[in-house]
Amino acid sequence: MRTIPEIQTDMKVLFEQIEGEDAIEEVNAEYVPYEAHMKSLLATENIEDYLLKYEEICQEDNAILEHYDIKDMDTLKTYIEENEVDILALHTQTVKATWEALKFLIYEAEDEEY
Repeated sequence: MRTIPEIQTDMKVLFEQIEGEDAIEEVNAEYVPYEAHMKSLLATENIEDYLLKYEEICQEDNAILEHYDIKDMDTLKTYIEENEVDILALHTQTVKATWEALKFLIYEAEDEEY
């Protein structure tokens, strides 16, 4: 599994590869809530706090980070329990999900440019 710093480096590279001023502005604007969610989830120290924060995000926002291709808190909780996922793996998955969201935002923004 890749580490958080490795994924964050990949994210920086993605930002550097965005073409077109409009695309850059659009990605930056749409990325803000994903980044905020990532930071708030990474600030949690245990799985219980993580799940509470994730549930709050799911109820309040559209910019939901998908973990393990799971889109809701109850299914995520079950997955964590059944697979004995620890907080470090969950944090790593959070950064990976943010990276995936960024890739999608860039694809959409650049597609609109053409």
